[in-house]
Amino acid sequence: MDTKVITSGYKQQDRSKLSQFVVDELTNATLSEFPVHCSYRTTSLYQPTFHSHSGFELYLCVQGDGHFIAGERIHDLGVGTFTVVKPMALHLSRPDRNVPFHRYVLAVQRSYIEGLYSDDSASRFTIKQWLPGLDSDSTHTQLNARQLLSLQETLAQLEGEIQRKQACYPMIVKSLLLQLFAQLERYKSDTSEDQGGTHEQKRLIENILSYMMEHHHEPLNTERLCNQFHLSRSYLFRLFKQNTGVSINEFMVTYRMNKAKELLQGTELPITEVAATAGFQDISHFCHTFKRLSGMTPSRYRITHKPMTSSVLPLY
Repeated sequence: MDTKVITSGYKQQDRSKLSQFVVDELTNATLSEFPVHCSYRTTSLYQPTFHSHSGFELYLCVQGDGHFIAGERIHDLGVGTFTVVKPMALHLSRPDRNVPFHRYVLAVQRSYIEGLYSDDSASRFTIKQWLPGLDSDSTHTQLNARQLLSLQETLAQLEGEIQRKQACYPMIVKSLLLQLFAQLERYKSDTSEDQGGTHEQKRLIENILSYMMEHHHEPLNTERLCNQFHLSRSYLFRLFKQNTGVSINEFMVTYRMNKAKELLQGTELPITEVAATAGFQDISHFCHTFKRLSGMTPSRYRITHKPMTSSVLPLY
C-alpha cells in the first residue's frame, strides 16, 4: 500500500490537530508497570486526536480500512497493514467508520527493545530494520494473508501472557517478541519470492478478505464468493493463492479459529455458541478442528487461557 506525505491539500481541520495533541499518560503508566503491553481491539477509538507516548507502538490492522498518520506520513490502513511508530512521535489512526475496525496494538518501552539485542549483533541487525530510523517517525509494511494470521497468533499469545501473569511470563514475553521480529524478517524473504499480482488484483483480494472477515460467522462457500465478486471458481482460487500464500479454506478455518479463541478467553458463552459465533456450523466438527489445530479441547483452552484482571491500553 502507498505511503503519502502530508501536503497542502490535506484537510485544514486535520492539520490543525497537530497543535492539539496530548501525551498519552495511560499508556505511559501501563508501560511503567510492565514494559510490554498488547491489546486486541474491536471497539471505537479512545484517542480521537493526535497523541504520543514513551514506547514504540506496533500496530497491526486485522480488519477495516482508513489511514494511519505518523509524523509527516499518512499510511493506508487495511487488512494486514503493519505500522511501527517510534516513541514520542505524534500519531493518529483514522479508520473508516462505516466498516468494522479490528486491530492489535503492541506498545514496548524503547529500553526493553534495545535490551533484546544489546548482546547480539544478529538480533540487533534484524530488529532495527523494523524500527523507524533517525529520519522517519514510522515504518509501514503490507503483509499477505498467511503472514497476517501468523503474526496475529503471536500477538494473541503475547496478550494472553501479559494478562495472565503466570510463572515466568516475562521470559515468555521476551521470547515471543524475539519470535515476532524473526517472523517479520522471514516475511521479507517471502515477499521477494512472491510473484504477486497487479495493484488491481491485490486490491480485489483485500476486498475479498474484508468480505470474508465481515461474514465469517455465516456459511461462506466458493459459489457465494464468486457471485459476490463476479469471478470464476478457478480464477478466484488461483488469484487468492497467488496473493496470499494460502487457500481460501485455509484462511477461513484459521480466521474462525482465532475468533473462537477470542470468545473462549473473553466471554462465558457456551461452547456451542462459541462455535456458531465463530462460523462453525457443526459442533463436532468445531471440537475436532480445534483440538487438531491447538492441541487441546475448547474447554481446556478456556481454562488454560482464562485472562486475569490487568490494566489495558487505550482503545486505539
